[in-house]
Amino acid sequence: MKLEDIEVNFSFTDADDVERFENAAKKVYEEAEKNKKKEMNASEIIREECNIIEEFFNSVFGEGISNKLFNEKKDIVEHIKLFEDIVKAKVEATKDIQNIYDNIENSDRYKPNRETRRYNNYKGRK
Repeated sequence: MKLEDIEVNFSFTDADDVERFENAAKKVYEEAEKNKKKEMNASEIIREECNIIEEFFNSVFGEGISNKLFNEKKDIVEHIKLFEDIVKAKVEATKDIQNIYDNIENSDRYKPNRETRRYNNYKGRK
């Protein structure tokens, strides 16, 4: 998978990768909720939100990835945009996986097994 111009070893079809993603995303939400209760000025809020997102990327994609992605800059728009992109990628991957399951389920539905076919043939002879 690519983040900006950086290739990372991550897949939304790997259970361990998805688990890291889910745990880190949950932590982002929890930390953001905690920060809502704190009284801070604008620069502190931006810095704290950037730190939360950087921790997410480091947790999911490996320590130090946030420095490569953001060049140690605390620009909230860049941070949020990249975070939104990865969340959208997760949603798309989930849809793709669900489509695969749906196709498998539908193909099996129209192929009854041999025993069922024999029973139906036998039942029809009476």
